[in-house]
Amino acid sequence: MSKPFRSALFAATVALFVGTGAQAAIVTSLYSTGLTAGGTTQLAGATDAHYIVVENGLASAVVVSDPAYFPNDAQSQWIWQQADGLPVNVTRTFRTTFDLTGFDFTTASITGLWGTDNFGEDITINGVSTGIALPGMVSSNYTSLNAFSIASGFQAGINTLEFRVRDVGVIAGFRAQLTGEADILSAVPEPGTLALAALGLFVAASARSRKPS
Repeated sequence: MSKPFRSALFAATVALFVGTGAQAAIVTSLYSTGLTAGGTTQLAGATDAHYIVVENGLASAVVVSDPAYFPNDAQSQWIWQQADGLPVNVTRTFRTTFDLTGFDFTTASITGLWGTDNFGEDITINGVSTGIALPGMVSSNYTSLNAFSIASGFQAGINTLEFRVRDVGVIAGFRAQLTGEADILSAVPEPGTLALAALGLFVAASARSRKPS
């Protein structure tokens, strides 16, 4: 077997067993608040099909609009239990789910912005606290959006993300603008496919070595 052929055979075998490198992609099943399945905005009072209110019998949240809040835009909108921002002086948990099937969940991450009227008490991923909060009676909780990131706590398949917020006042709202990323799982050849490929390479190598020079 010639040296160039041996090199080509080795490279082909390595390519078969190693495959292509992982590639990060956006998790499209993770939605910001107030958006449709197509990612477009909705009018005040419209149902947000991607968020439920745990304390309201798991009913869907709805879009709210208030001039005092950071303006709704194409990236996210304010939501609450009712379109009028009621009830108030309550704690509400907003739950959404997303699917990491086909992704390497160990590489997943979420970056985002959130706002609350008034307290952002916690963000949990699959029931585990992240320790992320917006404490205090400060207007910046709802006149601006505040950055956060989550880099652990994910699992294969369906994941649950919850935001627990507490209102004190005459109107209430919650908002989250989210981007999720994870590496796509690489397709690994089945053992039978690998064996056949290796056999083919071996036969080709044997034929090459028997060929008269």
